[in-house]
Formats: sequence, C-alpha cells, structure tokens
Amino acid sequence: MNRLNNKGQTLALFVAFIPFFIMIGTFVIDVSYAKYNSNKLNEITKMVVSYGVKHIDEDPYKEMVDLIYQNDDEIDNYKIDIDEENKIVNVCLDKSTKGFFGSIVGKKIYKQKSEYKGFLKDDRIIIEEVQNEKTSS
Repeated sequence: MNRLNNKGQTLALFVAFIPFFIMIGTFVIDVSYAKYNSNKLNEITKMVVSYGVKHIDEDPYKEMVDLIYQNDDEIDNYKIDIDEENKIVNVCLDKSTKGFFGSIVGKKIYKQKSEYKGFLKDDRIIIEEVQNEKTSS
C-alpha cells in the first residue's frame, strides 16, 4: 500500500504543458515560413537581375516587373535601377509576411527585403547581394 497511483499527476502535468508545446510548434512553423519566403524573395530577385542583365540593351524594365509579379504577386514594393551605360542592374524587393505566432506575441508581420545587383564581366553575368550599411548617429 505504499505505492501511490501517479497516473493523475502525470495527466495533470501533460495538460499543463500542452499550451507550451503548441506555442513552440507554432513558433517553429512561423519562423520556417518566414525563412522560406525570404529564400523565395532572394531567388526571385536574382532571376530578375539575371534577366535584366541579359536583356539590358532591349529596355527590359517592363518585362522585369512582369517577371516579379508572375513569381510572387504579394510583393509590397520593388525598385529597379538599370544603368545601360555601365551595364549594371540593381533590383530591390520588399515583402511582408503575416505570421500566426507573431500575432500572439505582438509581432504580426515579418518584413523581408532582398537587394541584388548584376553586371557583365568578361562576358559572364555576375550577381552580388547588396549589403546596406547602416550608419549610427
């Protein structure tokens, strides 16, 4: 009779930790979805830059905008700079992604930005990520 029945205690602990497990799962899904969208945005930017450099002599601006929205129609903002003289194309895309977990903790939207430039060097297309340096004041 010294052995106690612990089934009730285990059940109570399990029920107490269910919300914690759900929050962790939701957080992992949200972060994964944001990372997926960031990678997708980078690939779209690289593709548009590549297209722009290949067709730089044909004024590709309109086709580049069409290419952006064919691949992702939820782009918030885009900026395309074409320097025909130096054969340089710069593309910057911005996108906001809504998250479920973020709405629980107060951050409803994940903002992503992707900026790449491309140019011709020795008849090869070179695409580089643009690093924006923030100056502290």
